[in-house]
Amino acid sequence: MSSAPQEVREARLALGRKLAGLRKAAGYTQNSLAPLTLYGRSTVANVELGRQSVGRDFWVRCDQILDTGGALAADYDRMQARARQLDRLSALRGLPWPSGPDHADGEDVDGRSPLRGRRPDASRPEGGLLAAAHTLGPAGLALDDLDRFHAVGRDAPRYLDADLVRYLDNGLDRCATDDGVHGPRHALPGVLGIVALVQHCARDAKPQVRQPLLALGARAAEFAGWLYRDCGQPSPADYWRDRAAEWAMEAADFAMPGYVLIKKSQSAWDDRDAPRMLGLARAAREGPWRLPARVMAEAVQQQARGLAMLGTGQRQVDDMLKEARDFLDLAAEDRTSLAAHYDTVLFKVQTAICYGESGRPEQAVEIYGSTLTPTVFSARDLAYFSTLKAQTLVAVHRLDDAALAATAAIGAAAAAGSARTLRELFRLRRRLQPWRARPAVHGFLRLMDAV
Repeated sequence: MSSAPQEVREARLALGRKLAGLRKAAGYTQNSLAPLTLYGRSTVANVELGRQSVGRDFWVRCDQILDTGGALAADYDRMQARARQLDRLSALRGLPWPSGPDHADGEDVDGRSPLRGRRPDASRPEGGLLAAAHTLGPAGLALDDLDRFHAVGRDAPRYLDADLVRYLDNGLDRCATDDGVHGPRHALPGVLGIVALVQHCARDAKPQVRQPLLALGARAAEFAGWLYRDCGQPSPADYWRDRAAEWAMEAADFAMPGYVLIKKSQSAWDDRDAPRMLGLARAAREGPWRLPARVMAEAVQQQARGLAMLGTGQRQVDDMLKEARDFLDLAAEDRTSLAAHYDTVLFKVQTAICYGESGRPEQAVEIYGSTLTPTVFSARDLAYFSTLKAQTLVAVHRLDDAALAATAAIGAAAAAGSARTLRELFRLRRRLQPWRARPAVHGFLRLMDAV
């Protein structure tokens, strides 16, 4: 049975019924609506029955899809405000309410049983906070719910040492692998669990443990920012990037704040905001920190792309790309793990993007063709870059090739829940509309209608 008050449960049911009515009026089935929300059909069904709670991003997307003028998100905000008010009243009365109103009552959005609310398992050989760490990782964690994680470790002894840091570091590696294989929705619960435990433990850690703990927390928070970006949620992405910079500064990791600026610059690319992209990349490069060679290469490449988008001459763009490549050639001497993923293959793909933005789509297509292979990129990343390649193919009037390349990317993007890739696919969809009579284009557009 739900731990939420009856009033909140009734409001959730009413909101679900309203969604069902608007969905049917717009001609959508649960199956056709679900992929557009980046949730599964079972989640839509459970939400409409009031059995499951989802975050605000779900309701915002439903408003956009169903053209409601923001009615669903407004109702959700009112329900959340009332739930928080009741939560505060409950706390004042000394009556604990263990689960936040954003959490599912029975299952999380992926259909797995949530781990929230469990106590540390004393039978685990690690014991203490290592046992508590196993219980972390609820999906859809709201930002202001993080402080509630004190309940997870309150019965654990105050045993904080390097073993905990190593354990969380290994967990972060597993989350990165999970992201590459399955996408951001599968990796987010574990990453949020790690940053929540870092936040909880840091205040009690001794100085010699606190610093490496916060350094690890900074890496986890930056990773959370990336995952939220890929999920299409810029606000929590920026929140976690800012937290990463704060923790890194306290941990004396002065390269991370500059790296965070590069990540924000990349997010500006998603909106095709060239001035912000260029300004953030320049700030990362010229800031009061010493960035590793790989990070400098990425920052300079971002500058080159921003300049290309603003119509700067090809020679200046090429000079900057050469400078970025020179930094990348020095990366073998780096001993830092920051931006370890940034290699020559990824740089070539980003060079193709720069060429496409600087009026050289033929050269961009050639680079894409020689670098985009499933043996190098994960299915999600291959889908993303293949979609950018398809946009470039439109620029050289290879319309059927563009449609076929994008069609192959749809399934991987939807399976991974990569809103970033889906956004590029919808951008391509708009560009291909004038040629919808062509068979390959028509097939792509039909598939996009079902996404």
